[in-house]
Amino acid sequence: MKGFAVIVAATLTIPGVGYSQDTPDGSDEKTPSVQVGDTTAEMTGGVAAGGDDAPSASGANTAKDRDGEGPAAPTLGGPQVQKTDAAPDRPSGILNGVEPRRADKDGADVAASPDVDGETEAGDADVTVTGGEEAVAQSADDAETDVEAATDMTPDAAAQAEAPEQPDTEAEASVEDEAPENPATESAEEVTEAPEDAATESADEVTEAREDAATESAEEVAEEPEAAPEPDRYDIAAQECIDIAGPANAGVPAAAVDAASQKETLARAAEACLMAAEAEDADPEVLFHAASIAQARGQAGATFDLLTRSAEAGLGAAETRLGDYFLFGVGPEGQDIAKAVGHYQAATERGDAAGMTTLALLYQVARGVPRDPARMVELMTMAADKGYHFAQYRLAQTYLNGDGIPGRADAALGIPDTTRAVRYYTMAADAGNLSAALELSSLYADPNSGLPDDPEEQVRLTRMVSQTGHPPAIAMMGVFYETGRGVEYDPAIAAGLYVRAMESGKLDFGDLRNGAPGTWDRDTALEFQKILQARGLYDGALDAIVGGGTAAAARKLAGN
Repeated sequence: MKGFAVIVAATLTIPGVGYSQDTPDGSDEKTPSVQVGDTTAEMTGGVAAGGDDAPSASGANTAKDRDGEGPAAPTLGGPQVQKTDAAPDRPSGILNGVEPRRADKDGADVAASPDVDGETEAGDADVTVTGGEEAVAQSADDAETDVEAATDMTPDAAAQAEAPEQPDTEAEASVEDEAPENPATESAEEVTEAPEDAATESADEVTEAREDAATESAEEVAEEPEAAPEPDRYDIAAQECIDIAGPANAGVPAAAVDAASQKETLARAAEACLMAAEAEDADPEVLFHAASIAQARGQAGATFDLLTRSAEAGLGAAETRLGDYFLFGVGPEGQDIAKAVGHYQAATERGDAAGMTTLALLYQVARGVPRDPARMVELMTMAADKGYHFAQYRLAQTYLNGDGIPGRADAALGIPDTTRAVRYYTMAADAGNLSAALELSSLYADPNSGLPDDPEEQVRLTRMVSQTGHPPAIAMMGVFYETGRGVEYDPAIAAGLYVRAMESGKLDFGDLRNGAPGTWDRDTALEFQKILQARGLYDGALDAIVGGGTAAAARKLAGN
């Protein structure tokens, strides 16, 4: 196992930690280490870095018909007769107070209106009366008989009833057969009928409105959707787990600060993830996170079981983590290289970049698989193109100086290739890989690297690392301000950065100005002495000469 670690020079740690990047403490370890209890083992690319307890996180409406508009208004008045011209020798009239009778619309006798010297025409029926009293009596009897007969006629026939004639009368006149109809009666009937009709219509409308409203209300109630079922508590917990912990990731963190962040994140997600993992059909990512939490708690058996369930559910990251367990023998079943390779191959088939990277390193050192540099480069490239920073960093090293290639060169593979190296270093640095950023920054400052001189890019990369608290990068930023490379010359800022780097206690005074000219800039040296004096660490002359006294005072900053 030790021989494998030396050849691979990869950095993976189980449980929970993996490839050791340049950390804020100033260490620059690239040695694979695995801490399980008191056991330390080397690992390739599949687990996170940061300590043995730091897990890797990766209404139809209806309407009622109306009953109608109510009874029809009664017809007032009787049949009308038309006035015509009568012959002058056929007098008719009413004599001696005798009035002929007519039938009203209900059949009752009604007295005809008197009209002296007039003539009554009733259709074609005419009676001529002549002579004395007998004629008068007969005329009265005939008129009464005619009226009575009219009561038995149809309305059309009644309209033709004949009126008695008046003897010896030469003037003629025309009168209507029927008396004028009573306007008061007609008006009363209309008034009586109108309110009744209005009341009926209003009542009908109110009834219909109520019935329609009741129907609509009933339909609305009937159309309301059924209440949604209560959400499953496991589903709620699973969603909370994923929201907090994020996607499953078996790769190593880009920096130590990321490993610490992952550990804190998993601690917040622990309750939800462990609860959701109890479900029989738990989400594989939930199972993966629960396994990482169990791993951080030192529960090896539970970790292995949860990872197995997750892998069986199809998660590539779980396959990678199981491969790590078998590769380094930290699981309950011990070391089994063949099983480790099988899990890494399954992870690769499922597109997991960390699994691809570890399998590539196995091809590089012929561990469980034959040595195959071409397969190594192929797998590493696949993982790098998926955005995995560690694969990008290792591939950059391969293209720059032939790492992992026999003789450090292979024309068929296009190695070495500085342009490709810079490309992958840049990708890794932009993904947060501190080692890649620092090495690329050095290349831009090295006239023998073959790269064009690019001070601004060198400053950008170095500043990115320094902002994580990395002491060597902080000191390098001091050099840039002291020399004015890529930034505006500023002795005070330069001196302040040197002091910060020394205060970390992780940088030796002799490494403070790596890459800078041998002789201190006078103004920068003077500012440095002023700070040491203000801290009570330097009592010598402010002469801008950095000698033994200034160096001793600076070492006191580091606690030496």
